[in-house]
Amino acid sequence: MSDEHAAHFLGGTPEEILEARAASLAQEPAAEDASDRLSMLLFRIGEESYSVDVADVREIFQEYTVTSLPCTPEFILGVTNIRGEILSVTDPAILMSLGRVVGPVDAQAPAVVVTNGLVATAIVVDEIGDIVEVAKSALEPPVSIIDRAQVEFVAGSMFIDGAMVGVLNVERVLEPVGTSSHH
Repeated sequence: MSDEHAAHFLGGTPEEILEARAASLAQEPAAEDASDRLSMLLFRIGEESYSVDVADVREIFQEYTVTSLPCTPEFILGVTNIRGEILSVTDPAILMSLGRVVGPVDAQAPAVVVTNGLVATAIVVDEIGDIVEVAKSALEPPVSIIDRAQVEFVAGSMFIDGAMVGVLNVERVLEPVGTSSHH
């Protein structure tokens, strides 16, 4: 804080002091938050926690119908119609060799629509968590103990409330979805 700010805080009326504090608090963290923080949507696949940058999430929905398609990779469960748009439904657990999301899709596992602007898919998860703000510096490389099949789909990891959370690599998850029609 500058000497001028300090003098203003000490020498003004209570209203002026509160206004100056409010202005100071409103400006300083905003500039810091924009460049140094990420908003992450937490979710669970099996027993593991994952997250995705909120900027990559278009929407979350619970009620949908999946229509199976022949000759698609196992991780593509089918397609669904969301307000007139046909989206593929991807099981990230199969894609990352984690097994399968909790039950059959008709049990209405939550779905998160992720997009990179060109391609979108609905990924089914076992449970949606909170949206948390984390420092970019908290993002660490993927843990070396995870399976090689998983490592390519995980951009990194971070600790949130003492638990390790994998950060989904949305570009890599969307890559086979965007190219699967060519197979």
